[in-house]
Order: sequence, then structure tokens, then C-alpha cells
Amino acid sequence: MTTIGKVCLWLTVIGLVVISGYLLPTVGKQHNDVSARLQKSEKAVDDAIDAHRDQSQRLEDRKQQLARLQIGWDKSWDIQQTANTRVDVERGQLAVAGLGRDFGLAPALDAAGQEAPPAVHAFKALPDGGMFYVGEFQAKPLEATTTILVPIWRVTDEELDVWTSDPELPWRFRTLVPAGDRLEVDQLHAQRQKLTEMYAEVDANTIQQQKLLEEAEAQLAIRKQELLGSPDAQPTPGRPEYSEGLVKAVSAEEDRRNNLQINVDSLRRQIKAANEEREMLIRRLKEYPDLLPSADSDQVTQSGGVVQ
Repeated sequence: MTTIGKVCLWLTVIGLVVISGYLLPTVGKQHNDVSARLQKSEKAVDDAIDAHRDQSQRLEDRKQQLARLQIGWDKSWDIQQTANTRVDVERGQLAVAGLGRDFGLAPALDAAGQEAPPAVHAFKALPDGGMFYVGEFQAKPLEATTTILVPIWRVTDEELDVWTSDPELPWRFRTLVPAGDRLEVDQLHAQRQKLTEMYAEVDANTIQQQKLLEEAEAQLAIRKQELLGSPDAQPTPGRPEYSEGLVKAVSAEEDRRNNLQINVDSLRRQIKAANEEREMLIRRLKEYPDLLPSADSDQVTQSGGVVQ
């Protein structure tokens, strides 16, 4: 083997040692970091889902508690969904035909004796025959046979979906809540509003955690492609790890190194055998002068010295 071949061989061995000792631990550490972040994101998503479920259950409990306060309230109007009487949901408000001054809904009086919008409490029928409390509204404007009911709280999209569901079912409206229950109703309204806001926060947090989880999974996929290769990557001359993956590239280099080592060992054995054969031939040549006649001993001795 030439000197250049030996130098190339040692450079190859040194390069493989650097790859095995530096790059693989670095990539392995990145893989472990991404896996840890992925597990953390999954736990955060599970916690957010549990919190979402708890808040939904508490919100449903408050709604049921409000529905139990229906009995014993002031005069009421049952509005069926017909051609002359109906309830429509318009821009977060209720447009009620069949409810107004001619039907006994009178305006309230403020401290100065001026007419003010009366309070109206709305209920909607359920498909199973019960009623649930929708909330408190103000009748403005109040007409003879129609009125617009404006909610006194910020309505959510989920509530609007409930209002518009089962549009054929009737509504019930009351003008008074018993004094003993009014404070509790207000407290329940406040709790309901707070739970709705918390629900929105938990929902937003769930979406954020889901987004982080997707990003972590994308990063993990990239790291796996770096290690195991990507079928979509274009081969790069001299850089097989880009398309085949670092693991396969290092394994191929190790196989090439092993093959080179085998060839080197084979050459060493051949050199050793050649040296041994050479030594044997030299010894045999040295023995030849003893086998020749004595008359030519000087000439043979000289020949033997030349062979040495």
C-alpha cells in the first residue's frame, strides 16, 4: 500500500470516529428533547380537556338550578310559533309577535315617573316537554302587539345556538321573579357569565395546547427524517445522510470502514507471507555455496556475498 493510501485510510477512520462520537450523541439528545416536549404538550392537552369538561358540567348545573326557579312567578305569556304569534332570534335579540301593550305588557316607571322598558324573563320549551330559563331581557321598543327583547348580559354563540334550535317549540315570558329568588337569579347570572368566560379561556388554551402538540409532532417527524431518512428528499452528492438518514449513512460508512479494514488485514497477511517467502529464499541461496564443488568455492562465495 502506498503512503497516500495509508493517509486516506487513517483520515477515513478518524472521520468515522468523529461522526460516531460527536454527531450521534448530539442528534440523540435533540430527539430526546423533542420527545420530552411532546410528552409535556400531551399532558397539557389532557389537563386542558379535563378542565374543559369540569367547567361544562358546572355550567350545566347552574342552568338546571335556574330552571327550577320557574314556579310561582308573575303573569306569563305563552307564545306559540304560528302565523300571528312567534319568536324570532335577530342579531342576539328576540323579536316577539304577540307580546306588547295590547297583551298586558305595561312599561315600567322610573324615579321621575317616566316610562321605562319593562323587564321580561324568557323561557323556552324543551323537546321532552320541560322549560328552561333563557334569561332576563328589556322590552325596547315596546309596541302594541310586538316587542324587541334585548338581553341584559353578553350573549355567547352557544346560547344563540340553543335559542335557534327547535324553532317550532313555544316560548314563555314573565315580568316578575319572586323577591326571594331574584338575588339568587342575579348571582347565578354572574356565575354563569364567569363560567362562560372561563369556558372560553379553557377552550382557547385547549386550542393553543393542541397547536403546540402539532408543532412538537412536526419537529419530531423532522428529527426522525434526519435519523431515518426521508423518501421525499432529493439525493445530494457526497451527503447521503440528507436523503437516507444519518443512521443509515453512518452504518454504510461503518460497513465501508470494515471492508477497508478487511482489505488492509488481507494486504498485511499477503505482505507477511511475501516477507516470509523472501527470507526463506535468501536462506536457501545462502546454503547453495556449500553444495557446489570446492574448486569454485571462491566464485560461489563471491556470488553468495552479492546475494546477501
